Amino acid sequence: MRPVDYKILLVSLCVLNLSVPAGGRPLRKRTVSEVQLMHDLGEHQQVQERREWLQMSLRGIHTAAALQDGSGEAAGRRRRRLRPEDLPELSDLTSEEIQQAVNFLEKLLKAKQS
Repeated sequence: MRPVDYKILLVSLCVLNLSVPAGGRPLRKRTVSEVQLMHDLGEHQQVQERREWLQMSLRGIHTAAALQDGSGEAAGRRRRRLRPEDLPELSDLTSEEIQQAVNFLEKLLKAKQS
């Protein structure tokens, strides 16, 4: 680039910077409903992340029915992993139910590590 091009670029960037008075701040204050909406969205995303984590954690857990084969023997010798389609849909759980399940799984993990 020629020196003239650099000068034009510098002047245009200065004009652009001066024309934006916000300085990184919002141009206006948010209304209470916008703040509430942003809070609800963040909470919803958090619940969704917990739900996905819970589903991933439940995939590795074996149930009593999965631990027994057809002849009634204990299937400690022959274990199968639950497939995602074997798990119930967790989308209808409330955030309190998800939190209870997460706490229960954490207790199970602590008991297993002890």
